[in-house]
Amino acid sequence: MRYGMAGAFLFTGFDHFLSLETRYLPMIPPYLGPFGRELVIASGVAELAGAIGLLLPRAAWSRLRLPDMRPVAGVGLALLLSVTVLANAHVAEAGLEVQGLSAGQTYAAIRPLLQPIFILWALVCSEAIFPPRRSARTS
Repeated sequence: MRYGMAGAFLFTGFDHFLSLETRYLPMIPPYLGPFGRELVIASGVAELAGAIGLLLPRAAWSRLRLPDMRPVAGVGLALLLSVTVLANAHVAEAGLEVQGLSAGQTYAAIRPLLQPIFILWALVCSEAIFPPRRSARTS
């Protein structure tokens, strides 16, 4: 689950920069239009950071003398997914065709409804919720 989510966010994070004008700016609702470019860039950076946060093993965080940041990455991605539902809802409501998403209006209509599943996925795979039980150590 974690690798799948990280891979998806690596792909879409880089794609924010490669397809900024053609795919992501048209998805921005008109009321956010003046900040569209900045929002797309910020969300691309956040997706890349979240993916890296999911991929780095606990030992790497420990070597960096940092706590395990996977749960933080998961919460960050969940928040990002919560906000990007605005763009997905705008695409569905306006009946927009987004370049590279050839699934059409059916996909656009159900995409906002899938957002809670993706949010839960981010939280579970990062262990932000339902962390595995650690065996009790005896002293």
